[in-house]
Amino acid sequence: MRLNEIFDHDSDIEITGLATDSSEVQQGYLFFCLVGRENDGHTFAAEAISRGAVAVVVERRLALDVIQIEVDSTRVALAHAAAAFYGYPSKRLKMIGVTGTNGKTTTTYIIKSIIEASGHSCGLIGTNAIEYCDTKLEAGLTTPDPIDLHRTLRTMADVGVEYVVMEVSAHALALSKIDGIMYEVAAFSNFSRDHLDFFGDMSAYAAAKRSFFTPEHARAAVINVDDMLGEEIIKTTKLPTVTYGVENPSDVFGIDPVMSAYGLKYVINMADSVGTVKFNLTGRFNMYNTLCAAAVAQSLGIDLNSVISGIRNVKKIDGRFNIINTAKCSVIIDFAHTDDGIANILNAVKEFAPARIITVFGCGGNRDTTKRAVMGKIVSQMSDYCFVTSDNPRFEPPLDIINQIVGGIKEIGGENYTPIVDRKEAIRAAIEMANKDDIVIIAGKGAERYNDVMGCRQPYNDEQYVLEIAGEFGF
Repeated sequence: MRLNEIFDHDSDIEITGLATDSSEVQQGYLFFCLVGRENDGHTFAAEAISRGAVAVVVERRLALDVIQIEVDSTRVALAHAAAAFYGYPSKRLKMIGVTGTNGKTTTTYIIKSIIEASGHSCGLIGTNAIEYCDTKLEAGLTTPDPIDLHRTLRTMADVGVEYVVMEVSAHALALSKIDGIMYEVAAFSNFSRDHLDFFGDMSAYAAAKRSFFTPEHARAAVINVDDMLGEEIIKTTKLPTVTYGVENPSDVFGIDPVMSAYGLKYVINMADSVGTVKFNLTGRFNMYNTLCAAAVAQSLGIDLNSVISGIRNVKKIDGRFNIINTAKCSVIIDFAHTDDGIANILNAVKEFAPARIITVFGCGGNRDTTKRAVMGKIVSQMSDYCFVTSDNPRFEPPLDIINQIVGGIKEIGGENYTPIVDRKEAIRAAIEMANKDDIVIIAGKGAERYNDVMGCRQPYNDEQYVLEIAGEFGF
């Protein structure tokens, strides 16, 4: 592609690729000097040129003998350039985006299943994986960076995918990753404490979420009317909106929930069409996830029968309320890693737990520190016993993180805990403590297949390890 086909520029030099990392530049590439908190891409421009970059996109002029395209924001420019370079693939797809603190992954899988039940093909992009047709690829980020995102969308469009449902993180919105994509539906799940290491305060975090619900990003909105931020979005958005909820009047709502270890059942009213929803995952929060998916379906014109079938067809979502029954006890593995998320899981388990709840959890390093003590309090109060352990400590000493969590437990006088730095040892200790009717919850990592320690991603998966030691006790 020619440079003047990507930017309004008089040069018709051939562009063979795009890059934001100078080490990935090849001959003929266009290099974007992204400005971040820790790195300034302008300092790597010379290296990019030495590797073959024929032009650079900058926010300030550089003393370099190369074509320079000066823009207000290299991140915004990157998003639009990536769309152009890959032929605007999102225009060939019906795009659906889901944002919110918790529930994005589960909701996107439900939406995908509903769309497929209605007779259409659907790709998925999110925390767990990138999926389309019979292809499943490992995901690097919840929302891929623009180059990877548009490359993926181009591939999906080329193989005939009709719809794409994707998780849209607050980071992606703040960093302009999805600029230039028009979504058929922008959906909102919920809002609670998270990512304050990046946003600084809840106001900035909320602003990032709200920014998705504008005519620049979407044609229609789906909003949780039972959430405080959801109520604000409903009042301010200019988009046609379908609401969903349980407590407040809404377009799509559910009543008479029945929850057990085997799943969730409730009556759904979707634009005055009434039916019974059966979902293989339990919990009130999953009632909201399924209602969100149903509201998206209504916005897309999909009928209730397809909604009910699509929800029923979801058998398992990796790392989301995965239950492993052993002869020793039952184990539930879940991605819950926020105070609200872990409270949701514990509340759901309390609905059917026949005996004690033993929880294994931790908090990620170099991330929001404000939730650590809060999570400690919640888990101590809602569990019969808990083991505080490591969860992707990254560049922080694991014991420092654990001590901050334990500080919250001590504030409420909790004594029902044991700190164990090694995650495997903590899981083993929890299962060994458990009796037959007890439930062990392992929270935080979900389907992740690594443990991030000092910049090194060591192979590890909670479910695989539980299955390994469960073999010692029998299934």
